[in-house]
Amino acid sequence: MLPVSAIFCFSLLLLLSLSTNNVNCSVCADISQYDRCSANGACGCFHMVGAHNVGICGFLWTSCSTLVPCDSQTKSCAQDDHICVHHPRCNTQPVCFPALMTDSRICPTMTVNTNTTNTIPNATEITSTTTTTTTTLTTTTKTTTTTIAAPRIWRFTQDMPIALREHVASTLLDGTIMITGGQTNNAGATNRVILYNSSSGTWSNTASMQNARYAHTASVLSNGKVLVTGGVNGDRLLNSAELYDPSTKKWRTIPNLRNARQSHTATVLPNGRVLIAGGQALLSNSMNTAELYDPSADIWTVTGSLKTTRSKHTACLLKNGKVLVVGGSLFTAELYDPAAGLWTSMGVKTSREGHTMSLLPNGQVLVTGGFGIRSAELYDPQTGSWTFVDNMQYARKYHTATVMLDGSVLVTGGYNTTATNTVEFYNPATRKWTTTYERMKHDRYSHTASLLPNGRVLVAGGRSNSYYWSSAELYE
Repeated sequence: MLPVSAIFCFSLLLLLSLSTNNVNCSVCADISQYDRCSANGACGCFHMVGAHNVGICGFLWTSCSTLVPCDSQTKSCAQDDHICVHHPRCNTQPVCFPALMTDSRICPTMTVNTNTTNTIPNATEITSTTTTTTTTLTTTTKTTTTTIAAPRIWRFTQDMPIALREHVASTLLDGTIMITGGQTNNAGATNRVILYNSSSGTWSNTASMQNARYAHTASVLSNGKVLVTGGVNGDRLLNSAELYDPSTKKWRTIPNLRNARQSHTATVLPNGRVLIAGGQALLSNSMNTAELYDPSADIWTVTGSLKTTRSKHTACLLKNGKVLVVGGSLFTAELYDPAAGLWTSMGVKTSREGHTMSLLPNGQVLVTGGFGIRSAELYDPQTGSWTFVDNMQYARKYHTATVMLDGSVLVTGGYNTTATNTVEFYNPATRKWTTTYERMKHDRYSHTASLLPNGRVLVAGGRSNSYYWSSAELYE
């Protein structure tokens, strides 16, 4: 009689062969949720619904906003090329995971002993945990030792075809990084769109947007398409929206936003709709209006307005399905409940603008920096409370914050009295910051940082005190 892991393996491979072209995946058996299952340390085991300790090996850092819940009755997915799996970091309910992100080209099978290292470096030493893993279909053995690791480094990768700041970087479902719009070195907006391939380390052009824009949003939908909204072009505020299809590499104009806006936020909700909130209108007036885009109906509808007008704020989808909005030079935050379509207000510790907000693996939210600000604070959705953590080493605004594979947060660059290339890490376990002696190659702010499928971080564009950068670099 076949073991249960073999039966699930056969069933899953049969399902994928019927529904997805050219996807070769691996089943992980008898290992814990999220444990390593691939030669790529960015991949982990996602337990399948109905299976006991059997899962599919997939890319761990697929954006939660792109994952919709499985059908509550049948525990299946409406899209043929998705698999129903447990993913408690994103949702308490099973979610539909794209089969493409389980492909062996992203998550190659481990057939020999492989050493992987999780590190949080500092200026004097780097302490790491090295795990040696041997994987077969049914057995896994682990040994753990503590070592001193060589420091990670920054190195240049291929320059972007164009120098940019205030552009938007999106991670497509296949792991490609997509850069849309931005300001060019002559301070004009661009409609250029470029793609970064992390395997080859190269940039390529794709179809340009219909409208040049910066201070816009770009959201990856659950179907893999990219929604771009609003922004500004010169003195013209935009209400236009467009949709990019990676399979055809073409843009399609969709109905306009109900309100033209820039410096707003866009959040993909668990039901697949996109929440647009706040922003800046004409004459630099902040807005409190909010609207929803429904991809299935291709329409915009009005939803409840924010309690306070705000722009240059941040928004984050929480694991409970609500949306947290923070900042815009205000001492308040707000929560949006998609079920009710309403906002509730709460206080925060510090008024911020030009800050970052990061959803941590434990469901808490880290907010960092802003205009002349070193402080960082933590929001706990379970208690609804805000808590200060240790200050960053440097005050900074217009920086980036990237949640790494080990759960730490990498903060890069930014501006205080000058542009900086400094880098520091936040450790969620100790709630403390550590600076690194490995700094970026260039001072930069208003840049982007993207976690790649291979665990590296791509930093692209931005500006220094004098230059707009076309340069890009990797932290590895």
